[in-house]
Amino acid sequence: MRKRIPALLALATLGAGCGSDDEELTVAPASRLTTSSPSLAGTYERRLTRADIERTDHLRDESLPDQEKPQPGPLELRLEQGTLTMTDVGAGVTIRQDFSATSDGAFRIGAYQAPDQGSFCGPDVSQTASYTWERSGDVLRLGPEQDQCPDRDSILSGEWKRR
Repeated sequence: MRKRIPALLALATLGAGCGSDDEELTVAPASRLTTSSPSLAGTYERRLTRADIERTDHLRDESLPDQEKPQPGPLELRLEQGTLTMTDVGAGVTIRQDFSATSDGAFRIGAYQAPDQGSFCGPDVSQTASYTWERSGDVLRLGPEQDQCPDRDSILSGEWKRR
């Protein structure tokens, strides 16, 4: 019975958050991260530069599978309903991951939604990461807090302009 009590409390806590008008994010069943914050939803774009890539060179281990450097070029980021969709426009690669963000600037990245179709780093690197975010007008700024994937760090960190 003691093992059931924490599980029941966790379920009750999750249920208590339903229907809230808060801008805080909730964790949905099956660890799918979702957002109720309309302030981040949208499509953004930026250009990946050589400087972005070089900034994370010391973290990259090209002996691991899928650890080749990304190429500079145009990127698109779409944030909606707990899904982060990043498209490398030049390479034609799209990567989807669960994400959540809170009004205090925390931005957490969860599991890949379709790792067989695209991922930032190979299976030897953690899927999860944490960033900070802030938005000013049409500009969203993401900054790495903890990310073991240098490709994702190079690509996501920086200023994104809303389309």
